[in-house]
Amino acid sequence: MKLFQTTIGRILAVVVLICLLPAMYISWQRNQVETRARTVEMVYDYDNILSRAAVERTTVDDLFALYRKSGITSLALYDETATKLVSRGDARVMSGSAMHNAALDNPDIRDDCVYIQPSATDTDHVIFNELKNAVRDNFRTQDIRELTVNGTDTIEVRADYQAFIETPLGIFPSRVKAAASHGFYVVLRPKNNPEAGKVAIDDFLKAVDASPKVSAVIFTGKDVLGFSHNRYNPYLSEELNKRHIPVVLIEAQNQLGFEPQQGILDMAREDGYRNVRLYAMSKDELIKLSPEEASSRFYISDIERNIRMNLFPSYKDAQAGMTLSETNASYINDVKDRLIHHGFHIGKASIMDPYYPPPVLRAVVMLGAAALGTMALLLIIPSLTRFGFWIFGAGVILTQGLYWGTHSHSVMALQLLALVTEICTPVIVVSLFMDYCLAKKEEAYVHYGLVRIFVEAVVVLWVSGMAILLCANYVSALLGDITFLLEVQYFRGVKLTFVLPVLLISLVYIQKFKVLGHRITDDRDFVSFVKEFCNIPIKMGILILMGILALTGIIFVGRSGNNGAPVPGFEVALRRYLESVMYARPREKEFLFGHPAVFMALVSYYRKWPELLHFLFILAFTIGQGSMIETFAHMRSPFILSLVRGLDGLAAGTGIMVLALLAVAVLLRITKFFGGRYGKE
Repeated sequence: MKLFQTTIGRILAVVVLICLLPAMYISWQRNQVETRARTVEMVYDYDNILSRAAVERTTVDDLFALYRKSGITSLALYDETATKLVSRGDARVMSGSAMHNAALDNPDIRDDCVYIQPSATDTDHVIFNELKNAVRDNFRTQDIRELTVNGTDTIEVRADYQAFIETPLGIFPSRVKAAASHGFYVVLRPKNNPEAGKVAIDDFLKAVDASPKVSAVIFTGKDVLGFSHNRYNPYLSEELNKRHIPVVLIEAQNQLGFEPQQGILDMAREDGYRNVRLYAMSKDELIKLSPEEASSRFYISDIERNIRMNLFPSYKDAQAGMTLSETNASYINDVKDRLIHHGFHIGKASIMDPYYPPPVLRAVVMLGAAALGTMALLLIIPSLTRFGFWIFGAGVILTQGLYWGTHSHSVMALQLLALVTEICTPVIVVSLFMDYCLAKKEEAYVHYGLVRIFVEAVVVLWVSGMAILLCANYVSALLGDITFLLEVQYFRGVKLTFVLPVLLISLVYIQKFKVLGHRITDDRDFVSFVKEFCNIPIKMGILILMGILALTGIIFVGRSGNNGAPVPGFEVALRRYLESVMYARPREKEFLFGHPAVFMALVSYYRKWPELLHFLFILAFTIGQGSMIETFAHMRSPFILSLVRGLDGLAAGTGIMVLALLAVAVLLRITKFFGGRYGKE
């Protein structure tokens, strides 16, 4: 604790504490924004419901009632194709050869064309007229001809039949009205035709205006509607904004950012980031999961990642004793029930307020983050203390210059300081813990029993944890605007937040404790230590230990981030159990690994166990503390959930620490017993 006996150390501590107040205020404002947006929209495919009615020997109205009861609020409508129209009986589409047979060798019929006629049910020609307009917008005028065949209005299109029947023809207004008539919201899913341009957008807007129940737009394919020649058309953004209809951002499969769609982020910016985050699962992924696991995936996405719209796929096969519709409705109903139990509402998706913290407050928070970084640097390299003011000043000038000197305030400066906070906070906390151990060692060795050490460990854990959670407000405030909450922008350097604190605390450790018989006090000692370390004889036991540590490190780093290593089945079961009994499931690396290490670090040091064990427990403690603050780097997760996750982790870690106490007591008893027996022989 020598740093805090110096002037620069005390000033840095005061700056951190003062700047913590605006950081907490911004976090509170952010929490208000997130709390106001707690309605989840549940979407299912309209055509799926229609197609299942005849197969399951029921009525369409009964299936709509089933899905409404399960929690479905909205029906997804995709572009029409000739195949869909024919399968529903809404139109007749024939190749030239088939038309020859139907038209009794009418000389006007050509084999290289496609022929479209109204169905018998389309008596007022509503769908036929919409189809006629769609054909005009998607094909050249010279390739289209209207004629009468056997007294029936007919459209002739010069096109390959197989290609034509799968060509997207847009969303028909009559279909929007039909879907809305069943009491659901309607979510439109258009696909872009780069050649259609503004005509396609105007046709789409007719579908949007067909019903006031249209709630959102989810683009299908690799680009947004109207995207052409490497640019999007702002006309669609303007028209959707006038109608207060949000564009939906589809979360990427790796949960980082969004599915790539050209023009989508441009539209989001034009919309003022009044967007909705959607979670969708492919059918191929769904069939690998049980209904219970599938519902858990959707539920966790909603509560942990600010997802406000679920697009549910359909199973391919029914569960035993149920129809396919009942199977799908069952897992959807489970999602609904769990969301309601968690305090969410089911309805039209909430749109987060486009929140941005006051720039001046954010700049003050940046000062505190710079102070945290400087403090950690001086703890790692104490010889730099005499340059502390210069280091802090340089950090402030650099970050404030980036923030104020660039357009719309540099995201880079915010991301950099958030990374600094993530790395340096656990280093500071664990360094102070090591100083505490040094101060208490002699007294503890003489007077402290296991229970006394356990109580001390619990206090240390909770004090350290609360310090971490307080400093986590810096990360929350630095990245606390709508672009980060929607994850248009996101925290960078997740892997570094796991690796660097471990490496940096190792440098602090060798300066505070004896390693290979001596402590590092200056540069010459460090060079000598490195030489001695490199000359350690390699034995089989050391190789095995190094292999175990390497494997642990690979798993530790590999499991971090959004593209982590696979999770084994038993761990999935543990996670699902914790999700059912806790408000926010804590991370395993915290409550199973990092938090109990506090007790083991104290026991190993106070009882003079091998220094290597103490070092490893210190590293484990660092990992647990780093994991707690790293949780807050996931800005898509609500602030209150990240906070409660940390508290739940401390509570669970305290429980695991009880097991560690019992295990150590039993171990000491066994070793004492066998030591006594061997001593007698």
